[in-house]
Amino acid sequence: MPATVVTFTVQLGSSGFAIAHQVADRLGYRYFDWEITSEAAARAGVSPEDVAASEHVPSFLERIMRRLLSASAIGTEESSVVIAAEPALVNAAVQSLGSEDYRRFIEKVVVELAEHGDAVIVGHAAAVILKEKAGTLKVLIHGSSAQRKHRLASEQDLSAAEAEQMIRQSDKDRYELFSRAYKINWLDATNYDLAFKTDRSEEGLIVDTIIDAVKVVP
Repeated sequence: MPATVVTFTVQLGSSGFAIAHQVADRLGYRYFDWEITSEAAARAGVSPEDVAASEHVPSFLERIMRRLLSASAIGTEESSVVIAAEPALVNAAVQSLGSEDYRRFIEKVVVELAEHGDAVIVGHAAAVILKEKAGTLKVLIHGSSAQRKHRLASEQDLSAAEAEQMIRQSDKDRYELFSRAYKINWLDATNYDLAFKTDRSEEGLIVDTIIDAVKVVP
């Protein structure tokens, strides 16, 4: 039985978003990342900060899930042409997980998405949250700082110095979050089913390998 959920943990500038989009398109799965979650939250009419008030969580969760699971509402039909989320948005999202209330809410969202299945989930600490869930393939996409800096600068029209600073901050935020909240090293490949360094690997080969693995995950 094939995996119904594929999680991606990606280093900024590693082409992880582009690879995840291609996997979602090939499988016909819904694609979810921080950008889509933020858009769904905005359309649901409640700011993420409001989830700190426990009485807001159930209704907010229901509204955001309706948005996330509605392709027409969040524009997943455009997934094939979107290759990367904005670095500032992704970093802000990771930093927001430092709030225990918000982190617990995001964990509920991830579990709900996984229950519905046929999903590619990028970020959201999904690999940790769903580590015990059958039918989940956990993928790490990473790369060297030099290659990621070059790629990010090109994708986002940044200077080399700007790209380098964003990458350093992104890696630092993720390391601190995963260490503090989940007690793991987020770049330890043993936490994943597949790990790819994109410095020399072609995106197409990586996508093909992931698709093949999806078919055999128990």
